[in-house]
Formats: sequence, structure tokens, C-alpha cells
Amino acid sequence: MRSFHRPAGSSSGFTLIEMIVVTLLLAIAMLGLLAVFDASARINKNETDVADAQGAVRYGIYQMTRVIRMAGSGGLYVTQAVLNRADSGLPGVLPASASYDNVVGVTVAGTDGNTYTVRPGTDMIEVRGVILSPLVGFDQQTGCNGCTGTQSVTVLPITGDPLIGQHVNNDATNRPQFAAIDAYTAGTGATDSRFVIVEDGNTDLHVGCSDALPGGATRYPQPVYNVGVITAGTNLAGAGTFNAVDFGGTLGPRFNTELPSGASQSAIPIAKVRRAGVLDDILFFVTTDPTGLDPTGLHPFLAQGTRRGNRFEVTRLADDVEDMQVAYGIDTNADNALTVLPPVVPAPNVDPNVSTLAGGDEWVPNVAAEAAPIDTDFQVQSPFVAGHTGVPVARHCPRLHGVMISLVAKAKDPDPTFQGRAADGYQIMNSTAASVTPGRFRRRVQTLKINLRNYAFQG
Repeated sequence: MRSFHRPAGSSSGFTLIEMIVVTLLLAIAMLGLLAVFDASARINKNETDVADAQGAVRYGIYQMTRVIRMAGSGGLYVTQAVLNRADSGLPGVLPASASYDNVVGVTVAGTDGNTYTVRPGTDMIEVRGVILSPLVGFDQQTGCNGCTGTQSVTVLPITGDPLIGQHVNNDATNRPQFAAIDAYTAGTGATDSRFVIVEDGNTDLHVGCSDALPGGATRYPQPVYNVGVITAGTNLAGAGTFNAVDFGGTLGPRFNTELPSGASQSAIPIAKVRRAGVLDDILFFVTTDPTGLDPTGLHPFLAQGTRRGNRFEVTRLADDVEDMQVAYGIDTNADNALTVLPPVVPAPNVDPNVSTLAGGDEWVPNVAAEAAPIDTDFQVQSPFVAGHTGVPVARHCPRLHGVMISLVAKAKDPDPTFQGRAADGYQIMNSTAASVTPGRFRRRVQTLKINLRNYAFQG
């Protein structure tokens, strides 16, 4: 048998150099795989942040739309229903009479004891009406005796005449309106007062605005109304009453005057109450956390402040909202629409009702160099009166027909690799707000035009 012998000095397997080369190749492959996984995870996180930002602006727009559409519900003048500057006679916003356009140095007093500083360069808007609780109707036997001074305001569950028609204010099973109002006012107290508005059923102040128009449309009437203060919760479900309402004092008369920039208007005697409800005074603004949880200011948020006496109950609506801008649709040419003004310039306009040129449409201030409106712009002032006295005044028709809101939301965390045009921020309308720094962020913008339903036409 032949035998084989391995030559001396020979061995099996890889050499050291081969092992080093293989290890290096494996390391390169692993680093490549890790880079792919890291990029995938980063993209997933960025997309999640962008989706959160998109959801933030949608939710913020939704909440604001819900409130703005109800502006003036209960009978308020349009000048009292939508404010673009602080009411100098009401506490809670400083400085007094501060403009809500591209604010600087404006603060809001919260019921939690904190002071909220509005983000510089952003806009604010204040909306009033019976918004967060139901309106109730009255007949000739209920209400209040003139609705001046301090009186108890009572209301029946069912009003009207069975022969000519009735209105159901409350049905404990199917329409628990009274319980809803009682629940809403449950926290009312001396330092947490609420407001009640009562509307006159006999008077239309702006008869010239309520005349029939071609096609059978008419404007909603503008009644006399009084606003009073309650310092205890309502008891409608138990006794059918709003309890004692103070129509005097200093707070209620601020809502009665036609112009918030003017003097207070004392309550006018009302013979017959048509409707009543709990009046809401709601403020929208962009701010940062006042408790020190966000010392860098990288996470501003959209806030809603609901007036409670001299302060606002502030709630967080949407996180990482960087800017809010507001434009007001004022019908300056009396064509009952908000349009582009002649000469009409085509491109770069995309919206047929909005122009990118200063003074090119009936929205202000949606373009740089446009001045913010004042309260007298929101309705015709011919002739001008400091306050209504119950006598119908012609040609004080509402000219404010809509509100346009634009929000900018950013991703929670920066994305250093993002090179898109929005990485360094968006400039919307006439904003002077600086983008959040440091870092490059993905951002989303949403803009919506909202019609004011209580100052439109009835078909």
C-alpha cells in the first residue's frame, strides 16, 4: 500500500492576511447595513414627526373653525364678536388695546396663576358668542324684568303656544340642554365668573341691513342685547334659572357697546327676551410653556384661552405650532362677497378670491405692507354712533364676512439632513415671526377661510 506524507512546513486553513481581508470586508458590509438601518429609522422618525405636525395643524384649524363659525351667536354686534386687538376695558390681556397683528410683548393672564407670553411676530384672534353651551329660547312669561341691574333670569323647558308652535329648550331624555349648561357653569365662582347674554325679541337695530335682497335672501337681524355676570353656577335643570345675573358692574357693559375701542354701554331695558345663553370669550394665540418645562423655547404651541372673569383658562390645542397668521375678509365694495379687486392680476394668483399683491383683494392683512384693520372697519359706520340707544340705525351693516387662518407646524425634532425649502422656515401672510432655531426642521402649513355664519344671508 502506498502511503502519502504531507510535506514538511505545510498547513491547512486561511492565512493571517486572508483573515484580515475577510474581517475588513465583513466590517464594511456591516457598516453598510447599519447605515441603511439608521437611515431607515431616521426616515421613519422624520415621517412620524411630519405626520404629527400635519395632525397638529389640522386639529388646530378644526378647533378654531368650530369657534369662529359660531362668532356672534346670541346676538352680538360683529365688532364685538370678532376682535383683532385687546379690549382696553377688560383685564386679562396686556398691554391694554394691544394689536393682535404680529404681536410684540403681549401677555395673557391664566387662571392657573401663570402668565403666558405670546410668541413675538405671531397673530392672535378673539372670538365671542354662545359657543360652548346651548342657546335657550323664551316666551312672554319668562326672562327678566327689563334685564338691568341684578336679576334672576328664568326659562321654561318648553316655550310657545301649542296651537301655533312650541320650542323645546330641554327634555331630560332626548334634549338635556339644561343639564349641559349647568355642567358647563359648574366651576363658576367669584374669581371665576361667567357671562350671560340676553337678546331682545322686539328690536332690529340694523333694519337697513335686514331688508329683503334679490332672490329672497335677508340678513340676520341685529337685536338689542345685554350681557351680565354670574358668580355661581346655573340651576336650569333644577329650577329653570340662570340664578342672579348682574347686568351692571364693569365687565358686562364692555360687551354691550358697539365698538370695543369705545366707552362701556349700560344695559338697555328689554321688554321681551328672545334668547339667552352663556357667553364665551375665547382667545387663540401661540405661546411657550410658562412653567419652565421648555426653557429653550423650541416647542411653541397653539393655545386657547377662555375668559373666566378677569383671566383666561388656557388649554393646549396643538404642539409645535410655530406661527399663526390671521386675515379678515371685509366686503369693501358691498357686493356681498370676498373677491380679488381690480385690476385683476393673473399669475402668481392661485385662489380666485385671494391676491398675492398688497391691496389686491378684500382680505387684510394677508400680504406684507397691508395695515391691520380696526373695529370700525368690521361694519359700516354711516352714520357713526358711540352706542345704540334702542333706536334703529340704518347702514350699520356688517362688512366682516370671514376669517382666514394660516398655521405653521414644525416637526418635534430637527433633521440635519433635510435640505428642503421649508428647512429654515416658512413666511406666511405678513408675518414677522422668526423661525424656531437652532436646527433644520420639517414643517407643514395649512390655511383655511372660514365664513361667519351669523353675519351671512338667510336664503
